[in-house]
Amino acid sequence: MKTSEIESAIRNLVKVTHVEVLNPRLDGLHFEAVVVSEDFRGKSLIEQHQIIMNGLKNYFHSSLHALSLKTSTPEKWKDR
Repeated sequence: MKTSEIESAIRNLVKVTHVEVLNPRLDGLHFEAVVVSEDFRGKSLIEQHQIIMNGLKNYFHSSLHALSLKTSTPEKWKDR
C-alpha cells in the first residue's frame, strides 16, 4: 500500500486542513498519519480516531496492517 492511497482515503473521510502519512518501516504495511480537520471540533480524541479508523476499515481487511494515528483540530494544531 502507498502513503498516497491512505492520504487520499483520509481526504475522502473528513475536511482536511493538514494530512501527512508516513511509512517509516518502508514495508508498505505499517504507517503513521497526522490528520488535522475541522470535522474533529467538539469530538473526543477517541471519536476522532474512530472516524478515521472506521473509514479505513476495508484497507485493514486487505493491505493495511497498522496505522499509528494523531488527530487534531486546526486550533489545537496551531497551538502545538
